Amino acid sequence: MKKILLKTSRQLTRTGKTSFGYNSIEDTTRRRKPVRRTSPEVVQLTAPKRQTASATARDDRRNFTILAWMIRRHLDNVSRFTAHIRTGNDDVNAVMRKLLDWHSRRNQFDALGRHGRDEWLRMFEACKVIEGDCAGLKVSGGKLQGIEGDRIALPGGVTDDSTSGKLAAAKVSNEGLTFNADGTRKEFCICKRVGLTMEFEKLIPVNEIIFDAYWPERFDADRGVSPLLTALNEGADVRETWEWLVLKAKASALFGLAFTRKGSDEMAPTQGESATTAPASEQSAYSTQIGNAIKSRGLINLDLDPGDEVKEIESRTPNSTVIEFTRELVRCVLLSLDIPFTFYDSLTASFSARIADRNEYEEACEWKREKNIDVLHDIYGGWLLPIWEEADLFGFGKALKEAKMTVEEVSASLRWVPAGRPWLDRSNEMSGHILALAAGVTSTPRICSAYGDDAYEIAAEQKEFLEKCGIPLLYAQGGQVSVQGLMDANAAAAPEKNKPPERKA
Repeated sequence: MKKILLKTSRQLTRTGKTSFGYNSIEDTTRRRKPVRRTSPEVVQLTAPKRQTASATARDDRRNFTILAWMIRRHLDNVSRFTAHIRTGNDDVNAVMRKLLDWHSRRNQFDALGRHGRDEWLRMFEACKVIEGDCAGLKVSGGKLQGIEGDRIALPGGVTDDSTSGKLAAAKVSNEGLTFNADGTRKEFCICKRVGLTMEFEKLIPVNEIIFDAYWPERFDADRGVSPLLTALNEGADVRETWEWLVLKAKASALFGLAFTRKGSDEMAPTQGESATTAPASEQSAYSTQIGNAIKSRGLINLDLDPGDEVKEIESRTPNSTVIEFTRELVRCVLLSLDIPFTFYDSLTASFSARIADRNEYEEACEWKREKNIDVLHDIYGGWLLPIWEEADLFGFGKALKEAKMTVEEVSASLRWVPAGRPWLDRSNEMSGHILALAAGVTSTPRICSAYGDDAYEIAAEQKEFLEKCGIPLLYAQGGQVSVQGLMDANAAAAPEKNKPPERKA
C-alpha cells in the first residue's frame, strides 16, 4: 500500500496537478521562473546601477509632484527633533541649552555656513531616502560637511598623480569602501564630480565620518538602498498616464467649422446680408482674410464638398475606471514610504479612520526617527561634548567639574524628542489623554512629548508666571477635587490667619 501511495504522488507531481510542496519554487509556464541563487546586494545594485537609480529618483522628484510631496511629508515627520536635557543639575542644564542653541545655527553647524542643524538633518534624511545613504564629514570647529551618497563610490579616475593616490584608489571596493581584516569598514572613498564621471578625491577614516543608511534588511549589506526604488516604476506609470489623459482631453476640446459650397461659388462670410454686390475678387480676398483669421485663432477650417459632413469630436475623458486604477497606483507609490492614502486624499475617509491611519504611520516612523536620533548622539555624545568640555566652551567644563559629572552622563541624559504631530481634534484628543492619566497608563511628560513639547519647561514657565502674577494654580475636571483638598488643608493649618476680623465694641 505504501509503494502505491508513493507512486501516485510521483505521478501527480510529474503531471503538474499538484507538487505536494512550495509552488513558488517550481518551474511552470504560468509564472516567472524562480530565482535559484541568492546574491549579495552589491551584485544586484552595482556601482553603475546605483548611479542610475540615484539619478532616476532625483529626476522623478523634480518632475513628479506626488513623489516630491511624499518626500517632504516624510521629512516633516522623521527629521525634526527637540533637545530635552535632564541631568539633574540646573547649571549643567542651562549651559547645555546654550551650547545646543548656539551650535544649531548655520554658521556653527554647517562647514559651508548654509544650513542650520534642523535643515541640515532634513537634507541628510532626504539624501538617504533618494540615494539610500548619506554621510557627514567632521570638520574642525565642530562643523559638518554633507556628503551625498553617490559621492561615496569607486572612482572613475585618479586626479592625484602620486603613487599613493593610485594605490588608494586601487584598493577601494565597488561600493566605495575599504575594509579591515575582520570585515568592518575602514575608510570611505570620497569622489568629486567631473562632468559625468567620479574622480578620486581622498580616503576618509571611518571615525571622521557620520554615516547612516536605509539598509536592505540584510546583514551582509555595506551600503544602503533607497526605499523609493520599489515605487519608481509605478510613479512613472502614473505620471505618463496623466500626461496622456491630459493630451486626450485637449484633443477632445478641439472643434472645427465645416463649409459647404453650392456649385462653384466662392466661400463667403456668413454675417450680414446673404447677397452682395461686391466684385468677385473682393469677395475672394475677404473670404481669405476670414479664413486666415480663423486659422490664427487655432480653429480648424474644413472646406468640404457637398454631401460631406464632420461630426463634433466627443470624448468621455477621463474614464472612471482609469481614475480608479491610477488611484491604486498612487496608493502603491505612497506605500514605499508608509504614507497612508488618507494623507493624500482625506475626503474619502472618516475622522476615526484618519486617526487610525495616523497612529499606524507614527508606528512606522518610529524606527526611522531612531536612526536620526542615533546620528545626533554620534554628533554630540560621540564627538562634540568631549571637545566642548576640554575647551570649557560657555563654562561647560567648569559646570561639569562642579557638578561632579562626566560627559558620558550628560550624553545619556540628553534626549532628542521628535517635533511632534499636529492636533486633529484637540478637544477629543485631550479628553482621551485625561482618561489615560486618570487610569494611570501614561504621564504628562509622555503626552507632551508626543506633540513635541517639554512638560518640565511648560511646568516651570507656568509656575514662574503664576508666582509673578499671584494667581493660584487651578485645574478643571479631574484636578478640581485635589485642589479643593489642598485649599482645605491650608485653611486647617492656619486657622488664625483665616479667621474673620473681630468687631470692636
